[in-house]
Amino acid sequence: MFQLPPAAHIHLIAICGTAMGSLAGMLRERGFRVTGSDAHVYPPMSTFLAELGIQVQSGFDPARLEPAPDLVVVGNAVSRGNPEVEAVLDRQFPYASLPEVLRDLFLRGKRPVVVTGTHGKTTTTALVAHLLSQGGLDPSFLIAGLPRNFSRPFGLGKGEYFAVEGDEYDSAFFAKWAKFFYYLPEILIVNNIEFDHADIYEDLEAIEKAFRQLINLVPGRGLLLAGSGDPVLARLLPLALAPVQSFGLEEEAHWRAVQVEASPQGQHFTLCRQGEELGRFFLPLSGTYNIRNALAALGVGLGAGLRVEQLQEGLRSFAGVRRRQELLGVVGGITLIDDFAHHPTAVAQTLEGLRQAYAAGALWAVFEPASASNARAVFEAQYLQAFALADRVIIGKVPRPERARGDLPFSGERLAEGLRAQGKGAWHLPEVEAILAQLEAEVEPGDVVVFMSNGGFGGIQGRLQEALRRRYAA
Repeated sequence: MFQLPPAAHIHLIAICGTAMGSLAGMLRERGFRVTGSDAHVYPPMSTFLAELGIQVQSGFDPARLEPAPDLVVVGNAVSRGNPEVEAVLDRQFPYASLPEVLRDLFLRGKRPVVVTGTHGKTTTTALVAHLLSQGGLDPSFLIAGLPRNFSRPFGLGKGEYFAVEGDEYDSAFFAKWAKFFYYLPEILIVNNIEFDHADIYEDLEAIEKAFRQLINLVPGRGLLLAGSGDPVLARLLPLALAPVQSFGLEEEAHWRAVQVEASPQGQHFTLCRQGEELGRFFLPLSGTYNIRNALAALGVGLGAGLRVEQLQEGLRSFAGVRRRQELLGVVGGITLIDDFAHHPTAVAQTLEGLRQAYAAGALWAVFEPASASNARAVFEAQYLQAFALADRVIIGKVPRPERARGDLPFSGERLAEGLRAQGKGAWHLPEVEAILAQLEAEVEPGDVVVFMSNGGFGGIQGRLQEALRRRYAA
């Protein structure tokens, strides 16, 4: 456990990531002097940190570590060879990973609600934080996204609960294991378990092992909320020593949604607890998977003592998270949506939700294979099925193909050919300009265009919006 003097100097290497930037803000609020460096310093994170009074410098330089900080936090995007990392090791400065600092300075003494799973972590964490906040419990939270109900992705409340997104990705170059092992889960949500992060995990068995160990960390007085209908998760639940409550649409689920009605505005459903109807709820998000996310959050809220009426109002007022089915606008009758989907299951679920919400018009899926796993061909066959509900599919280029390493690289052209063989309109267009030209020429009023990427995608979302505005203004 860290022993830091008041107003200690803490330096963050690679400060501009979403989680690292949020940690920097939390440290600043605790009264520490915070500095940071990153290779890419630009808005909105640079502006966000500047508003918090945090000095951030572009590039890495050992001179930033003079005089020596009391602690250096090393981001998981940083590797050996980084000049500041080499200086830290040479001079034996105290250093730690983000999840270590979060555990020892913020989570101890709280009741952590740790949200994990291959899909749905960010939205579910935001839902938990919002429901507890609306219920007057003043929670702390850390969300790896920009929740629309809060002005920033972190909060240090005075209440006993701390909602935190539990990532299965590795912690640092010196800690090649999942971040969620550090988070002291009293309430653990596991939405689902699938193979992902092919650069970290060799196969599904390796991921399953990590979740098996995580489940073993929940204390006997705690609670495990588990997504129902997931075969991998079902194998692990008998190992839990804490009470288990399942959630989902399956008949056996402890927390279950029935009588689901979808509309372009969202979804109505009835919440049941072990078969007992508790009330009618409205969720302003589409997709069955978002109902599952909401059920997990409602389970936390009811367990925390909130009333059904409080949770009904809280869920109704949930504004979502940026880049999670985010409605960018409607221009000339064309609906533009931005989404973070970067896994076949997430792509399929997002398209299912959009098809439910927008039944008419062509559904365009514009996909950037930007994740480390998508640099590899590992998911190509699954993507052939994942895009089934799209009418038109455009596949962009892999931004960092070197991350395939020795594996068979992903081929956008091969995927597009497979989709065309199924009778679907599909194109592999490596350049953003070509994608824009295709969309400008083909989209029509009534169509829905969803951009899917966990990267920047060359700013194509805003560029298409502006192009369509010019077209329809003319």
